[in-house]
Amino acid sequence: MSNVHFLLAAIIVAISSGQTDVEQQDSEQPISFKTEKCTYNLVVHEMDTSRCPTFTKGLIQDQIPVQGNEITAKQEELEEVEDRIDSLEKQLLREIVKNRIMNSTLTRYDVALQRAESLLWEQRSNMTHLSDRVQELEKSLEYQKVKTNSLDKKLSSVMINVGEVINYVEKKLPKGTNIYEKAIAVQAASAVQTCGISDNHTIFKDCEDVHYQGHKASGVYYVKPLYGSCPIPVWCDMDTLPGGWMLLQRRESNKVDFNRNWAEYRKGFGDVTRDFWIGNENLFLFTNQDFYKLRVDLWDFYGSRVYAEYLFFKVDGERDQYMIHIANYTGTARDGFSKHEGNKFSTYDNDNDSWSEYHCAKDWKGGWWYNNCWYVILNGPYYNETDVKYKGISWNEWKSEQLKKVEMKIRPSFFYDNN
Repeated sequence: MSNVHFLLAAIIVAISSGQTDVEQQDSEQPISFKTEKCTYNLVVHEMDTSRCPTFTKGLIQDQIPVQGNEITAKQEELEEVEDRIDSLEKQLLREIVKNRIMNSTLTRYDVALQRAESLLWEQRSNMTHLSDRVQELEKSLEYQKVKTNSLDKKLSSVMINVGEVINYVEKKLPKGTNIYEKAIAVQAASAVQTCGISDNHTIFKDCEDVHYQGHKASGVYYVKPLYGSCPIPVWCDMDTLPGGWMLLQRRESNKVDFNRNWAEYRKGFGDVTRDFWIGNENLFLFTNQDFYKLRVDLWDFYGSRVYAEYLFFKVDGERDQYMIHIANYTGTARDGFSKHEGNKFSTYDNDNDSWSEYHCAKDWKGGWWYNNCWYVILNGPYYNETDVKYKGISWNEWKSEQLKKVEMKIRPSFFYDNN
């Protein structure tokens, strides 16, 4: 085997070294080699030079599998990159669409913002105008306050002191003449346009105020409710304890017709020294300037006298049809008036009673706070006899017959009685 190896090695060396004796021989001629014991004849066939024989073929074939694996790996990486690029392109397209939508939305918002800014400027301009107007009105109000204060001072200087007037008139009248023989008409405090003249600046708000100021005689005094324009004449009862009662109504004869329309009951009518109704508007003004109580004095034809007193009494304004509020009875007449609580005032031309199928004021011939129709009626027709049931002046809880005389009067519910 060692000889064979040697021989093969010699052939390879001879070929690779390009020995001339071998190249010049015919390719088909045998080549002889001798050893100590043997002789070897080798025949080398001519080879196709286009095949480019090489001794590195084995090495290339060994490297091919390795390079193929690398190419496959690179191809996979390339495919991953391509997939990633596709994904990014799709994401980019989505972002572009979103961006266009956002731009469109921002454009709309920008237009809306411009409109809002324009409206804001207009509102600011309007507010500036209103602020200027308010300042003008405030200045005007201050000016009016100054004028009002001035007028109040002038008004105080021309207020009537009825006591002074009576004293003056009594001095001028013949002896034996009664001042109260002269009629003094009821006046509406909200409608008086001009006031009389007096050097006395004292203003009385009601008869209790007159009494408190030291006037103890019953009679006519001028008082001014809080929201009245001028003082009006009223009858102050200083004799019924504790004094200071202001009469709202008096009935003692048939000389004054109480079957009047709405406007007449609003203003009032009659003579404050005799039969009269003070007026619903005056009732509203007086009973809403303070807390008042009501007293009703009743006389029959037999000389009996009873009274009913209500610690709370108020009348609403015309918008509420002069609704009555009355509560907390005491007295000797037995309660009947509180059953008219919450009723609206009715006259023959303005029906506000609680009976939808009946016109109480028209049938009973007098303005009143009717329900279905009444338990108490003090403004009905006056009869000079007692046996007239229901159709006249009556307080059914005391007696169901005509009464001879009635008086309605008020004074503050809580006050300091200066005796």
